[in-house]
Amino acid sequence: MKKIFVILLLAFSVVALFADDLQTVTAPNWFCDAVVAKRGRENEKTTDTFIDELWQTISSTCEKYEMDPVFIAAVISVESNFTNAKGAGGVLGMMQILPSTAKSISNLLNLEKPSDWNQLLTDYKLNITYGTAYLSHLFKKTGSLTSALESYNGGKNKKAYAQLIMSQYENYKLKHEAELAALSSTIKTLSLTTEATDVTADASATVVSSSNQTKIISPLFAVETDFGTDTSVPNN
Repeated sequence: MKKIFVILLLAFSVVALFADDLQTVTAPNWFCDAVVAKRGRENEKTTDTFIDELWQTISSTCEKYEMDPVFIAAVISVESNFTNAKGAGGVLGMMQILPSTAKSISNLLNLEKPSDWNQLLTDYKLNITYGTAYLSHLFKKTGSLTSALESYNGGKNKKAYAQLIMSQYENYKLKHEAELAALSSTIKTLSLTTEATDVTADASATVVSSSNQTKIISPLFAVETDFGTDTSVPNN
C-alpha cells in the first residue's frame, strides 16, 4: 500500500513552483503587509518581486544561521522599516550595522568580506547575512533573544530597544501562526488523485503534476504532498 507524505517546514514561509530547476519564493501575507506599510512611511517604492526576494533572503539566511525568520523580520522592521537606511552614528542598511562592527563580525565568524564596507548600505543581502550571523552568535552565547538584542544594540537604551523588538516579534509571530493554521486547514480539506492534471483548490495553493506524483505547494510553508493509494491526509 502506497503512502502519503506531508511535510510541514515550520521554519519558512515559501511557495515553491517547480519547473525544471526553477524555484520561486512567495512571502506570506502578513510580511507583505508589513513591508508595504513600513516602507510607505519612508516613501519607498515596493514591488511584489522585491518583497518575495527580501523574504527569501531572510528565510535562507535564517536557515543557515538557525534563527527564526519572523524574529529577523521584526529586527529589520524596527531598525530600518525594511529600507536601506543610513542611521545615526554611521550605522548602515536594513539591520543598521556599523562597518567597524561588521569587520569584527567577519573576523569572529569567518564571513566573506565585501570589497567595500559601504555595501552594507546598498546590498541588503550582505547586510542581512551579517546582522543575522551576529545575532545568531549572540543568541547562542547568551541563550536569550532579549539578551542577544541588548548586546546587538549596546547603547544606553538597549533594554527598551530589546523590548520593542520582542513586542514586534510577538505580533508578527501571532500573525504568522494564524496564517499557518489557516493554510493547514485548507490543506486538510483538499482531495488529490494520482497523476491529476488539474486540481481545484483554494487560491492560496499551487498544484504541480508530474509523471508519478502530484504535489501541492503552499504559499506559507513548504507543504509538499506525494500521493500513493492512500486518499486521506494524516492529521499530524
